[in-house]
Amino acid sequence: MNRARLLRLAGSIVVVTVILDQLTKWWAESALSDGDTFGLIPTLEFDLAYNSGFSFGTGSGRGQIVGVLVIGLCIFLCTLIWKTTDRVRLVILATILGGALGNLIDRLFRSSEGLLSGEVVDFIDVSWYAVFNVADMFVVCGCIAYVIIEVREHRATTA
Repeated sequence: MNRARLLRLAGSIVVVTVILDQLTKWWAESALSDGDTFGLIPTLEFDLAYNSGFSFGTGSGRGQIVGVLVIGLCIFLCTLIWKTTDRVRLVILATILGGALGNLIDRLFRSSEGLLSGEVVDFIDVSWYAVFNVADMFVVCGCIAYVIIEVREHRATTA
């Protein structure tokens, strides 16, 4: 696959990921804003929450620090995407970037208190674990996939 096609693929994945994330957050705010919850199965429900900190509700009130770190991460991911010629890595990196941008959009545009002080919309509530969103799933699953790819490649080159 040539360079231009790879970059178009990455761009498409990022756009689709951000759109899915933002649409689900819009739905959550519309359907759950009155305090209702929507149970799916035991210990899993949709329940609206806002996160001003790090992942899974930690670091509450540190949104601006997180926002700056995420901007740096996005720049780093763009660099990796630009340099990679491996389609699988590109797809994984674009998925992580799309998730990071989805949450960054919340930090940028869901605030009345200044740049990067917005709260991320979370709504997938696993009662024994955490409340998260679609962007978080893309980031976490993408990171796991990336580690698996790197470990496999490392094992193949050292065997």
